[in-house]
Amino acid sequence: MVRRPLLQLLVTGWAALAQPVVAGAADIDAGRAVVVGGKEASVTPCFMCHGLAGVGDSAGAFPRLTGQAAFYMYKQLIDYASGARPNDVMTPIAREMTEPQMADVAFYYSVLHAPYAPPPVVAPEVLARGRTIAEDGLPDAGLQACNLCHGEDGTGNPPLFPYLAGQYAPYTELQLQLFKRGERANDPLGVMRDIARDLSDEDIRALALHYETLRPVEAAGEGARVGARAAGPSGG
Repeated sequence: MVRRPLLQLLVTGWAALAQPVVAGAADIDAGRAVVVGGKEASVTPCFMCHGLAGVGDSAGAFPRLTGQAAFYMYKQLIDYASGARPNDVMTPIAREMTEPQMADVAFYYSVLHAPYAPPPVVAPEVLARGRTIAEDGLPDAGLQACNLCHGEDGTGNPPLFPYLAGQYAPYTELQLQLFKRGERANDPLGVMRDIARDLSDEDIRALALHYETLRPVEAAGEGARVGARAAGPSGG
């Protein structure tokens, strides 16, 4: 199990690696052009699955991208294209993009605002189990709290850890299952694979549902952004 000092070192190292992307000049208009298919219609339009505002859908295949940390999204596109995160849909699409296009589209989605879908109705005991794991972990199993990396109430910890608050439960559950089975392996140091293997299927579902019911404070009218940054192509 990866402990707190190593995780902090991991975050610091990745933040340093992100600086070249952060320092670049991301172009929000160029990012929007990628979303609609590229200036020369050379890229599969992102909006067809993720929507112009990045809200995706609750099916599990298309996550919410709105306000997500841009460096995290940029890295996922890099990993899709390289095969580090293989996916039958996203791998060929990512390979159509140049790296500047990846940075631009990631920045575009990172600065958007969009409404959240109504939260799911979940049995109180399931939510309580998910909340316990998110906030306290499972000490008897040596499992750390999810919020240690993903931020208080799942609000994200850019550049490395995405927000989970408001993310669709089927998508979060699917990704945890892929980590658990080793079918997704682009997590630095295997952190997520180690964690997911220690979770039962019931705990994975409870966590995913817990996080979907949460809302960033901005969505509650308190005016704070979550998981995105105001400038730079990484947004995080």
